[in-house]
Amino acid sequence: MNINQLLTVLLLIYFNLTPITVKAQSPKPTQTTQEATENKESSKSSKLRVGVAGEPPGVIIRDPQSDSAITGISVQMWEQLAIALELEYEIFYDHSIVNTLDQLAQKKIDIAIGGITTTAENINRFDFTQPVHQDKLSILVPIHAPTPWSVIRPFLRWAFLSSVILIWLCLFIVGNLLWLAERHRNSEQFPKSYLPGVREGMWCALATFTTVGYGDRYPITHLGRLIAGSWMIISLAVVATLIGGVASTLSLAFSAQPYQKIQNTDDLKGVRLAVISGSSGVQWGQYYQARIIKVEEIEEGIKLLDANQVDGVLYSRLVLEHYLHENPRVPYQILGFDLGIQNYSIALTPNHPLTKKLNEQLLLIEMQLKFKEIQENWRMLTLKSGQ
Repeated sequence: MNINQLLTVLLLIYFNLTPITVKAQSPKPTQTTQEATENKESSKSSKLRVGVAGEPPGVIIRDPQSDSAITGISVQMWEQLAIALELEYEIFYDHSIVNTLDQLAQKKIDIAIGGITTTAENINRFDFTQPVHQDKLSILVPIHAPTPWSVIRPFLRWAFLSSVILIWLCLFIVGNLLWLAERHRNSEQFPKSYLPGVREGMWCALATFTTVGYGDRYPITHLGRLIAGSWMIISLAVVATLIGGVASTLSLAFSAQPYQKIQNTDDLKGVRLAVISGSSGVQWGQYYQARIIKVEEIEEGIKLLDANQVDGVLYSRLVLEHYLHENPRVPYQILGFDLGIQNYSIALTPNHPLTKKLNEQLLLIEMQLKFKEIQENWRMLTLKSGQ
């Protein structure tokens, strides 16, 4: 064994006998555990918090004891949007639209659906989508028995008075023309004196106008016959335009229909109207100078109407129709005219990334047809429930 080999053996013996110390380190969390935690938190935060508020049939609680069983027009429309965008969400119901919008402002929820309308008060607070659906604004009022004043009142309206005045004005003009044409050659029927002559001329014009044709007064001159013939033709147009209005007034006065002191929008000034807080009905009522009493839900407005503390309830016609069908014995009816259109939208927190995506879906024809079908199905269901 040479020297090199001997040194090698000694070195091997040395290292085998010398202990090697390794500093222990605490195990680091694996990347898989961190990713799982982050994914769980991300999944939880990505679940939309959807606030729901409104009245039937827009929002209907199937089980009064549980807010989890919710359906209605607005809810079903939202479900279609959520399916199209593959959204996960949870519902938070509140009967008050104002409370729901306050929760949205505080970012306790991400989206608000149901009876949400775009108003001047909220346009700067939230993002709003395109209208999801719309309905007419109407007024629910008590049914009043006919009164003597309700019979007389139609005759005092300008529509009736102007028709009567115009008819007599036409008779007066034609009567004068007939008298001027006939007074010299036909003075027996049309005296030369002004008042008796015009009186007979108006009688002749009236007989022609009503197509009675007594024949006791008639023109014999060419000019008189031309005037009478022209009046026959003109009176057809006069009858068509004026008599219809007079006849409808007479029919309204004597038909024993329930009397309503609110006949049109001009009658709304000073009228006490219960209106759902946060709805566009508040603006419409203020525009027509009505006295607005804000309520949280339609039932509260009905109670005020029962107690004669308001003159009517202003809200969506579809909601009012649904209430009447569900309560057929109540002494109320919806007025025959509407104040305007109420658009229902989806409200979101400002600059929400879903606003654009929801608007894109709302503009698709396929989605609009689905919404139309949902609305028509609920209308039919409402009508059937009222039969």
